[in-house]
Amino acid sequence: MQVILLQDIKSLGKKFDVKEVKDGYARNFLIPKGLAKIATDAAVKELELKKAAQEKEEKETKDKLETLAEKLTDKEFQFAVKVGEKDEVFGSVNKNDIKALICAEIDADLRKRIEDKIEINLERPIKTLGEHQVEIDLGKGVKTKIKLKVLAQ
Repeated sequence: MQVILLQDIKSLGKKFDVKEVKDGYARNFLIPKGLAKIATDAAVKELELKKAAQEKEEKETKDKLETLAEKLTDKEFQFAVKVGEKDEVFGSVNKNDIKALICAEIDADLRKRIEDKIEINLERPIKTLGEHQVEIDLGKGVKTKIKLKVLAQ
């Protein structure tokens, strides 16, 4: 039986793939769990339209991410941390702080799509004053470096 996958299934295929599976597997597992539907002619045509729309959306998202990467590269982010008398830093700047600052720069529509995919490549939290370069992976193969300036509060 031919089915259209509605989700990525590790051992079977990716979302929107048309796959040939055994009848029992389709009727007893895939279809009842909402993982697939039967591949009729109408369903295949609908699938092609969905694929085209998804590809268009993915391309738009990637273009927006590349524009965002250029914008973030030109910008300098500042963090104020408490310091002691001898400039010893109390606290630190971690991945979550940086991610929150970056998400504030992104428009709401794009933020919903990529917020959980943004990765900050930071080995350990920043605990020194001054300028730092941090690599950011925005997803979809788009990476950039941003400047962080840690200042005394």
